[in-house]
Amino acid sequence: MERFDTKIINGFVIDGTGNPGIHAEVGIRNGKIAQIATHVAGEADTVLDAAGKAVCPGFIDPHVHEELAALGGDTFESYLRQGVTTTVNGNCGHSLTGGGSEHIYTYMYENGLASAEAKRRFMAENPAWVGLRGYTKVMRDRGGVNINMGFLLGHGTIRWCVMGGSKERKPTDAELARMKEIIADGMDEGALGISTGLSYIPGRYADTQELIECARVVAEKDGVYASHLRMQDGFEKSIAEAIEIGEKSGARVQVSHYAPRAVEGYRMAMAARERGLEIALDTIPKSSGHLKRKDRLIQFIISASNVLFGKDRAAFAAALKTPEGRAEILRSTRFKDEMLLVNTGDPGMEGRPLRDIAAERGTTLDELLLDLLENAPDTLTFWQGGMNRVDFPGTPYSETVANCPIVSPGSDRIFGEVFDRTAWYELFRKGAMPIFYHNMLSAGVRSEEIIRRMTSLPAAQFRLTDRGLLMEGRAADVTIVDLEKFSYPDASQIRCTDPNVMASGVCTVLVNGVPALLDGAMTGRRPGQFISKYAKQI
Repeated sequence: MERFDTKIINGFVIDGTGNPGIHAEVGIRNGKIAQIATHVAGEADTVLDAAGKAVCPGFIDPHVHEELAALGGDTFESYLRQGVTTTVNGNCGHSLTGGGSEHIYTYMYENGLASAEAKRRFMAENPAWVGLRGYTKVMRDRGGVNINMGFLLGHGTIRWCVMGGSKERKPTDAELARMKEIIADGMDEGALGISTGLSYIPGRYADTQELIECARVVAEKDGVYASHLRMQDGFEKSIAEAIEIGEKSGARVQVSHYAPRAVEGYRMAMAARERGLEIALDTIPKSSGHLKRKDRLIQFIISASNVLFGKDRAAFAAALKTPEGRAEILRSTRFKDEMLLVNTGDPGMEGRPLRDIAAERGTTLDELLLDLLENAPDTLTFWQGGMNRVDFPGTPYSETVANCPIVSPGSDRIFGEVFDRTAWYELFRKGAMPIFYHNMLSAGVRSEEIIRRMTSLPAAQFRLTDRGLLMEGRAADVTIVDLEKFSYPDASQIRCTDPNVMASGVCTVLVNGVPALLDGAMTGRRPGQFISKYAKQI
């Protein structure tokens, strides 16, 4: 009689194919799915009773930025409580490659993605590393991670490293050749593809031809071109550029965090797919505005400015003293017209729009914002966009989006420091999977099809050939979830000062056959792998 490490009984198996679910048992051995049958005969060391629950492939989040969070000791509880077992990191042009670890920390700091204190800690507490293999060795030496992590190469990071900073020009032939060499080396190390951040410095300085040249290297190695689009050009023009890059380079295309209201873009993606381009999209199911403490907001304003990028807080203070500098700061501040204030210490200001406070004081919104940036304490928090962002409202999807078979949820979770959660955070992205599930369900999409979009769709796109399906021989990444209770608090149930809210409804999560979440409790085990294409590891 066969013996298993784990057997799951009494569950409703939704296997990730989109086919109707079945009542079945699952046997797991040596980190793999060993058998799925109406009855799995044989003893098991552990028996998990999934009565009343769905047994699904572990969910895959194709759009995250968790490399530094992992290095900082994040337990990734918010992912496990959503049923996520695999993440694709290095999105939006920001990644671990292009230079040594000190260069990467500096790039992340200059782009607002790591605080000065985080940079100091990373350098003090970790050995130096270079590239994906160097990073993953450091992580393994520290005991590993509890979820699977795949990686993209960041075009922005590579460009910054090769060109000696954020240069508003084309790369020279030699620089472009070096960028392509780094991409090729990174793909050989195990990267899944390349990402761009075309709204950010330095990615926005790249023209389409530069991106085609970089994507050709990725295509030669069967990788993905994942793009934070040039959104300053509008929804349709920016997705048209991504499609052009894919069609001219031969690379698969992943459109990052595309807004559900941009319905024509979804039609354009489907039309490109019908022409032969392998393209998919991810969308943030719901987002609040970002909450940034004053010190971090200033860091982000500097990172968004063509004039101030790479400069320090003293340069920002000096800019506040000149008309030209004040105008540049205002140009570089996102969502200022929808900005609210938090942690004010003043009941008359707390949670209120900047615009209303300015009107009461007989001044303009711009002048009040500049005054607060200059004189308010660093503990003041600016809420850029409030509780509900119009681009990701969390409402049931339109017919066009609901019926688009190539759209997955991508959380784009805000990755503020583990040791300083309230410096930069957001309220709903830690509920991306349940919110996506219910947005689609409310639009009339079947449960099995929704689960396919959360599992085998991103697995196929990134060539994670041993993930995304409950199938014999595949990795035993398994989520046991009560779909009736799979949920996340809505705007009426959440406090804007709390960055630690979690999803509910997921009972147990197995990562490579090992429980990382068991009966609702974190196990502390670290069975995650650093994964590449075609069932390989980095």
